Amino acid sequence: MTSTPTEQITNTLEVIVLDVGHGNCAVVRDSNRCVVVDAPPGTTLFDELERCGITNIDHLVLSHSDLDHMGSAVKLLWDTRFTVGMIWYNPDGAKQSKAWQNLARQAYLRYREGGLLNGQRNLNTASTADLSFSNRVTIEVLHPDLEMATLGPSETATPLGRLTANTLSAVLRISLENSPAVLLPADVDALALQRMISLNDDLKAHVLVFPHHGGKAKTSDSRQFASMICQAVQPELVVFSMARGGRFSNPDPEMVSGVRTARPQAHIACTQLSTHCHRETPLPAAKSHLNLHAAAGSSAGACCAGTVTISLSSGGLQITPSPDQHKQFIQLLDRPLCRADVIPVPAPRPHGDVET
Repeated sequence: MTSTPTEQITNTLEVIVLDVGHGNCAVVRDSNRCVVVDAPPGTTLFDELERCGITNIDHLVLSHSDLDHMGSAVKLLWDTRFTVGMIWYNPDGAKQSKAWQNLARQAYLRYREGGLLNGQRNLNTASTADLSFSNRVTIEVLHPDLEMATLGPSETATPLGRLTANTLSAVLRISLENSPAVLLPADVDALALQRMISLNDDLKAHVLVFPHHGGKAKTSDSRQFASMICQAVQPELVVFSMARGGRFSNPDPEMVSGVRTARPQAHIACTQLSTHCHRETPLPAAKSHLNLHAAAGSSAGACCAGTVTISLSSGGLQITPSPDQHKQFIQLLDRPLCRADVIPVPAPRPHGDVET
């Protein structure tokens, strides 16, 4: 007997780390209920919600005010196909972009019209209990703490240092049936990481979605930063959510080196093919390792691991594509950066053009 779509999703329990190109987005699902973490520009999130048959979003969580994390949030709130229970973000008076202003206005209008059911809440470590939407999913806010969140982004130094939107990125840990599955650290910088580690005894998770798309650290040594976060999280899988090509050519080789130093046994996967790993065209035609979820790089053949899902079954946490499937695919690449035996990591270079 063929299952209906409703029957197929009855016991779904997963975190979907979407390939959105340069940006971050994750969908946390328990059957037909979900939380969306970050909403970057593009259609991938909408394609995935339609694929899953999801129209009701319990929580929309925006880690911070950068466009590559919230650029389609206005569209999501405007789209009357979707209802949103609560939108979560921290105010950012230092970010006066048109997109951020539009978000503030649209959230107000949608709440007034009844499509944003419970309004807006701020994100800090005191918010964890309120983010619960399922007895099988736990969402913890590990950063920022209440003091740092209250100070907010500032152009001048605070008692805790100069706090940028990246410093105040919300860091979430998703547990499935009490198993720490995924850490989503958005764009946290070295100051945020040091603060988070000093205030938390346990940051461990099976999967780490690496901060800032693997871009070169702006305020610290890249290798040291990568080693520090991997030592704290102890991941078995490190995912770089990034676009092929572009201005910054992520992930930075020094970041990958730092991951290898701290977690030599961890598997590394990028959502899209890095130009560090494969410069030539045409791109490898193999797609058999990819799963069926929406992925921004799919149509152009730019996926490496593509969209990555972390699900829970009777056998424990399951990753698709599996590390073994991904390892087979990268054999087709010129110089896969995730294999330390294939490409030497360049020596550290002076800080240059870095992402904000």
